Amino acid sequence: MSSSEIPASFSRRVALAGLLGAALLAGGCFRPLYAESTASSLGGSVRSALQAIEFPETKGLISHYLRNELVFEFDGGNGPDVPKTLRFETALADSVEVVSVDYANGRADSAVLNVTATWKVTRIGSGEVVSSGTNSVREPYERSSQRFAVIRAARDAQIRAAKNLAGMIRAQIAADLTR
Repeated sequence: MSSSEIPASFSRRVALAGLLGAALLAGGCFRPLYAESTASSLGGSVRSALQAIEFPETKGLISHYLRNELVFEFDGGNGPDVPKTLRFETALADSVEVVSVDYANGRADSAVLNVTATWKVTRIGSGEVVSSGTNSVREPYERSSQRFAVIRAARDAQIRAAKNLAGMIRAQIAADLTR
């Protein structure tokens, strides 16, 4: 029997079986990052270490949205009262770049909000840096001749940027705290 005589469905089944076998073998090596059993380099679990981070109030609209997203991402809004042993500090830089211009009326049709967060997590008592990083996001939005629509679109871009930054920061801190 030559390879041209083997039915196509048989070769698909063999490929699928091989793929499932590889997935089963690799599944034993997988450890969920946010599980209770995942140990932290600070002691305890990664989840409890994330809940021990304090997020002080900040100034600025994007900073406010970022803080709120981080509090929700790390604590879920309903976590147990864990003593705060770590402090999160951040510095944000944002800019807007015009992507396209309608030359008939001289107005920008679309823009991109660029936000860069430079942050660190330190121990409250000693000031030792536990985790740090820099993350950037780009959020496009449309601009029109309606002034309030442009303001709302820019605000929505700021909120999206804060949510995206919060997700990236949470993942990076959790990875840094994993033992």
